[in-house]
Amino acid sequence: MSWNTLNITSTAEIVSSIREKGYYFAESALDKIEADRLLEEIDFDEILINKNDLGVVCSGNQKFLSHCLAKSKRAYDLITSQQVLDVCNAYLKVGYQLINHRFCQTRRGFHMPWHTDNNLLYGSQFLGKHQMQGLVFIIYLSEPNLSPFQYIEGSHLWSSKYDDEIYISDRWVQTHYQQDIRTFEIKKGDLIIFDLHGIHRARPFKDRHHVRNIFQFQVEQIKDEYLGHGEQNLVNAGFIDNPSPDLFNYLGFGIQRNYPVFPNSSIATMAMPELMKLYKQLLLLTLKAITRNLAKGLLTGEWQVSLKRKLWHPKLPSSNSRKS
Repeated sequence: MSWNTLNITSTAEIVSSIREKGYYFAESALDKIEADRLLEEIDFDEILINKNDLGVVCSGNQKFLSHCLAKSKRAYDLITSQQVLDVCNAYLKVGYQLINHRFCQTRRGFHMPWHTDNNLLYGSQFLGKHQMQGLVFIIYLSEPNLSPFQYIEGSHLWSSKYDDEIYISDRWVQTHYQQDIRTFEIKKGDLIIFDLHGIHRARPFKDRHHVRNIFQFQVEQIKDEYLGHGEQNLVNAGFIDNPSPDLFNYLGFGIQRNYPVFPNSSIATMAMPELMKLYKQLLLLTLKAITRNLAKGLLTGEWQVSLKRKLWHPKLPSSNSRKS
């Protein structure tokens, strides 16, 4: 199996399952070795500070990399793989686009509410739900998984009755839909594809040592009246080895996008352990910056240039020795 090929059944069977149940589940859709290699392209431990690069952000007990198409070639190849596009072509027909994509790491316990993913936003403000068709793809990149995926089977057909709610309470779901909840004991490399109108969640967990890693992306059939719907996609041009007008449209080239990249993060959204790591990192960087600035203040401009030349070309003589 090629590293960017998913081990899944026929497109017709996938689409039939999603139309009937709201989801399609495939065990070992991605080889475990390849799942590890995909995860290795992301450094969840590095928090960038004044570094001209793309990195993860923190939001509570979760970390996100929301610019996969600019950072990970493997992620790009999966998102643009022919198998994914075939499923989108069959289920969404025409006019579909990649709306968002991200790596996500969850740790130290998390309570995800029941929800659907057909949200309309104005900036970061929730406006309600839309009725455009769409699919969410999730590949699991770690195990064991103490927070299995849960989906209310068939809810994609009637969830519009809750369009005024951004979340649905656990008690309400247990009271009215408990018999329809399907729980998937996910392993590394497993794939779930589901209709974004379906009510779903990752089951809450409290184990402070558990870590869950996923890679997910969302594709929607965009209607003209929803111009600007979706997040901006940053794409590394060097990843594009299969250019075509359809691909560029799918990735959002030349298409207006108005939504902020999820999550809306800042220092204030960081959990305490990440804040402590950040302060330690800042202390070391501050000491280096002070030392460097002191050296610059003591050395003349000519000596600074000479030192830079020696660092770049250690064998070159200094400017003063060349003059003599």
